[in-house]
Amino acid sequence: MSTPPAARSAPRDIESLVREWETRDPGEWKGSRRYLELGREAIALGQATLGFDILKEGLAESPQDTALRYYSALALAKSGARGYAASQLDQLLSMTDLDTHLRSEALSLAGRLAKDRYAVLDDAGARERAALQSHERYLQAYALSHEFFPGVNASTMSVLGGRAREGRQLAREVLDRCLATTRGGDVDDHWLCATLGEASVVLGERDGALQWYRRARDIAGRRYGEIASMRRQLKLLAPRLELAAEALGVLRMPRVAMFAGHMLDRPDRPLPRFPPGLAPAVEAAIGRALDEVGAGFAYCSAACGADILFIEQAIARGVEVNVMLPYGREDFIRTSVSFAGTGWVERFDRALAAAATATICVDEGYLGDDMLHGFCAQQLQGVARLRAQQLETEPLLLAVADPGSAEEAGGTQSTIQDWRAPGGKAKLIDLRALRGDGRAEARPAEKGARPAAAPQRSNWGRRQIMTMLFGDVVGFSRLKEAEAPSFFVNFLGLVARQIEQSAAPPASCNTWGDGLYLVFNDVAAAAQFALGLRDRIARTDWQSHELPVGLSARIGMHSGPVFQAFDPIIQRTNYFGSHVTRAARIEPVTAPGGVYVSEQTAAMLAAGGNAEFACDYLGRLALAKGYGAMPLYRLRRAREDE
Repeated sequence: MSTPPAARSAPRDIESLVREWETRDPGEWKGSRRYLELGREAIALGQATLGFDILKEGLAESPQDTALRYYSALALAKSGARGYAASQLDQLLSMTDLDTHLRSEALSLAGRLAKDRYAVLDDAGARERAALQSHERYLQAYALSHEFFPGVNASTMSVLGGRAREGRQLAREVLDRCLATTRGGDVDDHWLCATLGEASVVLGERDGALQWYRRARDIAGRRYGEIASMRRQLKLLAPRLELAAEALGVLRMPRVAMFAGHMLDRPDRPLPRFPPGLAPAVEAAIGRALDEVGAGFAYCSAACGADILFIEQAIARGVEVNVMLPYGREDFIRTSVSFAGTGWVERFDRALAAAATATICVDEGYLGDDMLHGFCAQQLQGVARLRAQQLETEPLLLAVADPGSAEEAGGTQSTIQDWRAPGGKAKLIDLRALRGDGRAEARPAEKGARPAAAPQRSNWGRRQIMTMLFGDVVGFSRLKEAEAPSFFVNFLGLVARQIEQSAAPPASCNTWGDGLYLVFNDVAAAAQFALGLRDRIARTDWQSHELPVGLSARIGMHSGPVFQAFDPIIQRTNYFGSHVTRAARIEPVTAPGGVYVSEQTAAMLAAGGNAEFACDYLGRLALAKGYGAMPLYRLRRAREDE
């Protein structure tokens, strides 16, 4: 199946690894294997960009070290820089004295990169060429290693390249080799079962294919990410082989559900909408809906009323629940829970304790900014869609709503409209119908219920959601003195032209040295600018400007609430706050030539349903200057080939 060779174990956490790297003595490391050892550890811990930086330094000292070059290429591939990874692999594979095992792994990685290109190309001819290139690399790796992973991939890519007969012959060989290893016993490795299933699909052996994929699914259990990898391979084959589409049904994933619902009525609400006495009926309706939709993963907030009822019902059914609050616990309880009484505060605490994850959208506090409710609702929609993409399943909105309610930023009605706008499916529980004849009478509030306390407000006015972009040039510090004037005229001139030609230019621009800082009102405009700048830099012949060949940039972006004020130094409007600092810490850990974005930015793009962009999850990466770790994504166009 499409899993790589067994990962090497990572003996420690990322914090200790970063400490060793930052406190290293280059003199003591000279000539040692520490660059390779630490780089491999970083990759195993999911810190591919850090691994690349470590290995790159080792390569500068030992440019002929083949292991350093291979793991450098692997780090680039895992960080999303496929073009740079392919270039490294080409250099590595051109070496005639390359170790057989390392050559096999390098060939498999080259096959994977070509397969990734196949998956995003639109042109039929280009897709076929990418498929055959992938097939050739995997086949070469299989000839050297006789491992099932490159063998079954070579078979699949042969079919996708239009050579079905050759693909079937190879699938038969791989299947027979796999069966021979089992010696007639039970197979307890889900990847081996998936390999047998994939080979059976290529051979058109229906019973075997479905049997092996059922076995792979059962052994994998709740390792849904690995099941999703099996599904991605089948989805490549599905347009060519009907059996692949049927096998996808065997690997059907639980649904991702995003939830939204009204809070209980506040004690001073004049016209009942969700009176406390209606909670049992709403609870039962949520339970029935969860049973109907087959949800396995859920994303929601935790206000009193529908949210907490949903969390309780979902957890009772074994659903993985992920809770997001718009701001910190105490502020949230004050605005959205405590008015309903101490009993609901206790249920809130139990719900958060039972959730798989409980995150805060904005650590910095409420400060009276109601737009944070809208930001949180948008983030929930985005992360639900991103999770569904990662798991190869379909997201659904489940909502408890009164159709007659007004639309408010971040409110239930607004969330329903936003979800449906890009074609999202929704299942609604009608509060009006549950109330019966129009409206239920208001009932006495729970003991301890009280109106919400007045929020603490900032003296600097309301924050606004903006997207911050930071960029710098890779290797700028190594430019020669004679090259500096050309850099400032030509490189910064290129950035200026990109700004001038933007349909939605940034609200603020600044630069220092090779550093670039832009602020955008619209996240899609920021994404378009970042990718356009990346491409413009890559296409420019820098040598003609007397600058180093292959000049590239790192670009990082983050979205969040920031303050706006007049800057007395630069004499224009500027933006500031902790989210600006967070954005600045992403760019230094970005792969060369890449655009990395925070989960907040990725979620905003996903929530908008913009099909032009795609965000590939890279994992929780350590940020620059000891700023902790956060989930990062590689931004790209949905259909692009590097």
